[in-house]
Amino acid sequence: MTDMPAKDHDRHIIPLLASFYFLHYATLGIIFPLSGYFFKERGFTGTEIGIFLAIFPFAKFAVTPFWTEYFSRISRRALFISFCIFCSSVSLIPLAFFNSRLLVVFIMIIFAFSRAGIIPVMDSIAVSLDGRIPYGRMRLFGSMGFIATSITAGFMIDRFGLNSFIWTFMTAGLLSIIPASRLIYDRPVFRRKSAHEKKMTPELTLFFVGLTLYLTSFSFLSNFLNIKTAAAGLSQTQAGYMWSIGVVSEIIFFYFSDRITKTVPIKTLILASIFLGGIRYLATGFADSFITLFLFSTFHGFAYGTFHIGVMSYIHRCVPERLKLKAQTMYSGVGYGLGTIIGSVVSGVVYDIANVRMVFVTAFFFCIVSIIILYLFVKIEDVNVCKN
Repeated sequence: MTDMPAKDHDRHIIPLLASFYFLHYATLGIIFPLSGYFFKERGFTGTEIGIFLAIFPFAKFAVTPFWTEYFSRISRRALFISFCIFCSSVSLIPLAFFNSRLLVVFIMIIFAFSRAGIIPVMDSIAVSLDGRIPYGRMRLFGSMGFIATSITAGFMIDRFGLNSFIWTFMTAGLLSIIPASRLIYDRPVFRRKSAHEKKMTPELTLFFVGLTLYLTSFSFLSNFLNIKTAAAGLSQTQAGYMWSIGVVSEIIFFYFSDRITKTVPIKTLILASIFLGGIRYLATGFADSFITLFLFSTFHGFAYGTFHIGVMSYIHRCVPERLKLKAQTMYSGVGYGLGTIIGSVVSGVVYDIANVRMVFVTAFFFCIVSIIILYLFVKIEDVNVCKN
């Protein structure tokens, strides 16, 4: 597998990256909304579901720094990332035939370790293209992919049975190898750095501590929204509509990301996003009607869309070049990794001890704690005055 010539690659990099985002996030539109429901229908408890789904964030937390470090050392980067995508895409196939708890753990480990560093690498490329296309507009292709499969996967399960979850995931994953294998990964951001160059600043460390607390709440929603929907007497297709309208609102903010980051101070953007995300959790916990759940799903545009725009803008404009890949790794590996580990386990335990409503009330609590810490203890400069 060889890279295309640099001149041709420069002309095709945007459609290649857009295609990858669409297909990669299409797999997430399947795995995030439906994995909790899939395991519940297979007879596993809430705590077991939490443990299974904590394996992926644990890998992101434990492995992503080593994954990206190894990636920066090797020469055949396109081959390596394509192989990782392949392993991830086919890893769930045994779940169609076996239901062993030990096998599930083994499969989830392969799935998680192979995917751990893919998004930090791709996001690093996307952020570097900001002069040609704003990151948010590039990233909205991923949101479109998430919408496509969050609707179709729920429909497939309702129509063809539980195992269609596995086959739709595999198809989207394998297709994403095509654009990933054609990208050139020889960029300054992937250059090997000394230990001194990679040392995090205290300010950046505190920033990610605050973010991680908020990201903990994400797994409460991804693990239990479809279970909440079923408990309310609604179908998985309707749950797909909820996920989709949320991502549609996310797309709107991604499209206007350059205007948002030029007009809204970064601290205001992040704190408001976290607060509105918390309101969504409360509404989801207490509502049972499809209309109410559907309407509050639009808050995902704030809870993730504007939040992610703010964080990525901060990394692009405020973090020194020598730390950009490290910051992407921290955001993906520590933020989504460690945060989701805590959230997956805690949400599963809360579900077993109490009920699905308290799962979302607890998620709201994590949002409030995050807001307090970021507001009181972290100084976040306006990204418009940041310079590398």
